Amino acid sequence: MGGCFSDVKGGQAAVGGGRRSAGNAVTDSSGGGQNDAVDFYFRSHGLQGLFTQVESDPMVVVYTKKNGVLQEIGRTEVILNNLNPQWIEKVSVAFHFETVQPLIFRVYDIDTKYCNIPVKTIKLSDQDFLGEASCVLSEIITKQSRSLTLCLKDGHGGSRNLGGSLTVRAEETIASRSVVEIVFRCSHLDNKDVFSKSDPFLRISRVVETGGSIPICKTEVVKDNLYPVWRPLFLSMQKFGDKASI
Repeated sequence: MGGCFSDVKGGQAAVGGGRRSAGNAVTDSSGGGQNDAVDFYFRSHGLQGLFTQVESDPMVVVYTKKNGVLQEIGRTEVILNNLNPQWIEKVSVAFHFETVQPLIFRVYDIDTKYCNIPVKTIKLSDQDFLGEASCVLSEIITKQSRSLTLCLKDGHGGSRNLGGSLTVRAEETIASRSVVEIVFRCSHLDNKDVFSKSDPFLRISRVVETGGSIPICKTEVVKDNLYPVWRPLFLSMQKFGDKASI
């Protein structure tokens, strides 16, 4: 929906992320015995924007289905003006062995007037629908890469491809209270602005075992500064990796 800008404090590319909301806590939606929990990370490619002049501001909403009824598990943050987003906010769900757990992923283009409110309070019926994908949890975690790429369809049982794909990666949830404080600074940055100095920010990712990377956080934007010092970041061990890598 374009024209949406987050504040400087939150960076310029995402809204509503950074802090785990109650809706993204580990959700137990099955009647079976709980065995473990997994975190879902998302990226999308080739989203079809609804307007030719501007790009979309996409958000993913995750559901499970129990007794034929959809139950929302969690939401990502909103990524501004991007048709190939990679979300930072993860969504956690309880995993039950020997239980089929259907998952539905819906992507919405968020209206600009909702940019500065918590994502959990966004009214989905007021947003534009960009596509839906579905699978069962075991399809993801049984793959060697622990990731699955799905085509976005028109939803509600429809089979028409809307264009674009959604890649879902699953990692075992880490139960840790350890937190690391990190301070970043840069010097002699290249100036990319014509009439002022650059407005730098850092995007931090971690490398995964199967290759590639997953973004885990962003700093704030520092205006007009080629020697920026960002506010300290406090990163939990849950953001650094899964149990196999720690």
